[in-house]
Formats: sequence, structure tokens, C-alpha cells
Amino acid sequence: MNTQFFDDPEKVAAYEQGPRWFIPAYEASHDMAAVLLHEFVPPTAEILVVGAGGGIELAALAKAGPGWRFTGIDPAKPMLAMAEGRLAAMGAADRLTLIQGFVADAPAGPFDAATCFLTLHFVADDGSRLALLEDVRRRLKPGAPFLLINGCLDKTSPRFGRDMARYSAFARFKGAPAEMASMAAATVAEQIHLLPPARDEALLAEAGFHSVEPFYRGLWVHGWLAHA
Repeated sequence: MNTQFFDDPEKVAAYEQGPRWFIPAYEASHDMAAVLLHEFVPPTAEILVVGAGGGIELAALAKAGPGWRFTGIDPAKPMLAMAEGRLAAMGAADRLTLIQGFVADAPAGPFDAATCFLTLHFVADDGSRLALLEDVRRRLKPGAPFLLINGCLDKTSPRFGRDMARYSAFARFKGAPAEMASMAAATVAEQIHLLPPARDEALLAEAGFHSVEPFYRGLWVHGWLAHA
């Protein structure tokens, strides 16, 4: 997993606004996730959050479930610091444990649920993506929900250029500077490990998850609910 992006202070500082420009229904996806977690986990659930840096979704879930406790994993120290500050500001620091590293470094659990939002597409499909998903599943109680939100596109498709143009156009519509929108599209095209959604669904099944169903889509960003 390439963490260089999240070790760049300028990019970390821009993270607060960036997803709101580039990810359709960004806050709404967290609301949907909270509703699904309430459906399947107890009021005192222990939740594993993969890619917890920044803390935006952590804060949303901490607010939605005031009795939930979170273990957040992220390899980027600056992003973890941001998450820690965000949860402290809302008085939820005592419900948060942060670990710098990868899922393999997380406690064994078992956890009542896990989330992985806008993180998996930074992991190559060379066995590493499957290993991450297997590491998550092993840490979940039987039947526990796993919520995955991930960028999915087929780079070999003739539609890929059109999809990237729409990505930029949406960001511009939401207020992103033109240069930033163009640079972000180039970064996604060149550096992000995008796969067709069917491949992520197949990897979830191969990792041992079942009852996989979509719960969110914003243009090229897909969200699934699966169970361990």
C-alpha cells in the first residue's frame, strides 16, 4: 500500500474538504453506514475502522452511536493525529484507540463490525487486497457486518476517460478549483488501484464474506454491506 499521499502535509491539510468535493453524497454515505450498523450491532459495539486517518467517518459514527467504541488503523501518522484531534474535540477520545499500521497490526478482536471507507483502492490486486480483506474477516465475530466503500472503475474500458471527466466535472460543480480537479483526475488514473466493482465483490467472497449487497453508489464510488 502506497502511503506517500497521506504523508504529504499539504495533501493532509486538504483532506478536510477534498472528499466533499470529489465524493458524491459523502456525508450521506456515513449516515447510511450508521443506519446499517444500528441494524446489526449492539449499543456497546466494538468497531474496527480501517483507514481511520482524518477521522471524518469516525466522528460521524461516534456521534451516531454514543456507546460504540472504535479501534482505528491507519499507516499515516499525520492522518491519525487529525483523527485523534477530531474525536477529542467532540468528547469521544475515551472511546477511541488508534494504531499506526495495517489491519495485520490490529488486535484479534473479535469485533462486532468493521468499516473500510475510501481506502481499499490504495491497495494493489496482487494478493495484498485479498490479504487485507481476509485480515478484516478474521477479526470479526461470525455474521458481523463489514461496510466497504471503494472507488471502482475498469481502466481498460473505453468508458474510462468519460468516467474521469465526470469525476472532474462533479468536483468543479461542488466548488473545487479547476486545476485541483484536473490534477486529482490524473492522480486517480495513474496512481490509484481501480478495479471493476465485480472484482471487489469477488474478492469479498474469496475472503470469506457472504450476503454481499450494495448500499451506496456515487458515480464511480461503490458501497457494500457484507457479513463475516
